[in-house]
Amino acid sequence: SNLGNFDLEKTAELNYRCNELGLDTISTGGTLACAMEMSEEGVWSKVDGFGMDVKETLNKIAYKEGVGDELAEGSRRLCERYNCDFSMTIKGMELPAYDPRGAAGQALSFATSNRGGCHLRGYMIGEEIFGIPKLFDRFKTSGKAQLVKRSQERNAYLDSLITCKFSAFALDENFYSRFMQSVTGKKYTVSDLHTVGERIYNLERLFNVKAGFRRKDDRLPDRFNEPLEEGGSSDNVFDMESMLDDYYEVMGWGEKGIPKRLTLERLDIQGIL
Repeated sequence: SNLGNFDLEKTAELNYRCNELGLDTISTGGTLACAMEMSEEGVWSKVDGFGMDVKETLNKIAYKEGVGDELAEGSRRLCERYNCDFSMTIKGMELPAYDPRGAAGQALSFATSNRGGCHLRGYMIGEEIFGIPKLFDRFKTSGKAQLVKRSQERNAYLDSLITCKFSAFALDENFYSRFMQSVTGKKYTVSDLHTVGERIYNLERLFNVKAGFRRKDDRLPDRFNEPLEEGGSSDNVFDMESMLDDYYEVMGWGEKGIPKRLTLERLDIQGIL
């Protein structure tokens, strides 16, 4: 949709071609959309924003030929090279399907994802859009920090179990605790699993902290501070600074987004910083 393509058959074809070439569909689509906007705004003339042959361009990206040589580096580096601000990325990763102006929890999850603009680190669409396991008002920010924390913990332990995250729509968390008990012979409660997820998430955070990431990196692209003019989420933007304060508090992190000593000791991962 970021490319203005609403032909499902064509979308499926391009998606399949990305898979054949080993290209991530989200980052590739976001980079192409960025390049198209740069072309339309007269910033970059190497592609025709109104007449790009997407399938041909995918091949060029995969083999770094012609315009693909620059596009293969992703939208952030492309925009850095041409000094513009059309890259819709967080921590260098292109954003997926969901506009963060339409769901407070998902906005916070995007901003605080250790991986960047990723919907697989915390997935609040279940709670805010689908109502699974329970529907929460997508525009309310109160209480979302705790929900995001639990979602990030759950997805971390699901990754550790090598389990498809879609299974969580059909199975409650007690299933996974019973699964672990059956496999290991040890007692696992849902709380135990969340502690595992919390430890994983904080370890990832420590890796990022060592790489220089701080609060300044837990942010949405500036475009999402501008309200939409129409649609179901029009005239809405979130106070991300206030939401970050709440999130850091429930995570046991300091105001700069660095895990506190007591948090690391509780999770038995002290001594890394």
